Amino acid sequence: MTEHLIEYVARDRTGITAVVTTTGVLDVDTVIDHIRAGHTGYYVAADSWKRTPVRSMSFTGGSYLFANWDGTKRNMLHDLAFRMPTRAVEVVQQPRRSWWLTRALRGLFSRAA
Repeated sequence: MTEHLIEYVARDRTGITAVVTTTGVLDVDTVIDHIRAGHTGYYVAADSWKRTPVRSMSFTGGSYLFANWDGTKRNMLHDLAFRMPTRAVEVVQQPRRSWWLTRALRGLFSRAA
């Protein structure tokens, strides 16, 4: 049985949708099928010395991938989700118009009754 290292996961609001391994990108349903059939194993390397197997868990609505390397009940695969880089946005204040320009524009464009 071959084993693949999962480096990142892609997720949306419904959960994990794809995994990024050293050999390519696979959708989560394919990975679940591989694990259940016993063709391929998947693991994560939480530490450089510790390999944690990824398991396929079933529940009433379907199946999902699960890995835990610290002994809690939390699914730690979500920690491998790719985070978009963030950057600071500079807020530039608009210069205020002077009162005379405002009065002139109001005088030109106001409707006389």
